Amino acid sequence: MTNPTRIDMNAPDTEAIQAAVQSGGNLELHDSTRPDAAPIILDDFLMAVMRGEVA
Repeated sequence: MTNPTRIDMNAPDTEAIQAAVQSGGNLELHDSTRPDAAPIILDDFLMAVMRGEVA
């Protein structure tokens, strides 16, 4: 399994998000303005929802 693409929600990189969605990768969302907050991991199921594969 590959490492998830890390996305800073304070300044999201839409190209990296789209690439992860299209390649079947996972996302790790974090907020650089809140280092105390745990990241959110979008796993295979949540990524399938984003691709519209789950209704």
